[in-house]
Amino acid sequence: MKKNIKHLLVLFAAFAFIGLQSCSKDDPTPEQDQEEVGGAVLTFTEVKREVNAGKVEYKDITGGDVEEVKFSGNPLLPPVGAHLHLEVGKTYRLALVAKDFAGRETQQTFVARDDIHQAFILGAPAQSLTYAYADKKTDGTLVNVGVTGYLTVEQEAASFPLRYVLRHLNPGVKAGIKASDWNNSNFTKFSGENDLDLKVELHLVKAGDHDH
Repeated sequence: MKKNIKHLLVLFAAFAFIGLQSCSKDDPTPEQDQEEVGGAVLTFTEVKREVNAGKVEYKDITGGDVEEVKFSGNPLLPPVGAHLHLEVGKTYRLALVAKDFAGRETQQTFVARDDIHQAFILGAPAQSLTYAYADKKTDGTLVNVGVTGYLTVEQEAASFPLRYVLRHLNPGVKAGIKASDWNNSNFTKFSGENDLDLKVELHLVKAGDHDH
């Protein structure tokens, strides 16, 4: 009798173990997607661009122009009629703020995972804009992502839809991307998916010409 009870206890323990394993497989703790974006803001802040001993430096200035556009909804869209003006000869720090659906900022996640993220800034007429990546990881390491960068307006251009695409790249693809690819219209050749695809009307104007 004792032997039978012992066997039953062993069987019970085995079934209980299998049941626990099954529950753990069927009901895993969901992994939070840190790159899920529920809203975004692009801010263009005027800075001073200087070249010293062949090195380009960007410095904050007091009273400079600031243009900002917020994107919301699904898909992410700017306010109806949003239209930004940037002046020829000026340089702007273009900064992305991305928020998840709980309102928490997540843009630094893209910088932390710079090996699989790259922003492309598209739609401007040729030679009208130049851009320099300026992202920093938390340890100060400079990387090319496009969450932060400097956009210089080289010449006038009629209104056009500026497109900011933040690409989530497949493993190993980033190695084939150069800084000069920032406006590569064939960016889809860098295989992956878009984390963000933001569009806003942009007008490149002469100094003080903001009336149209």
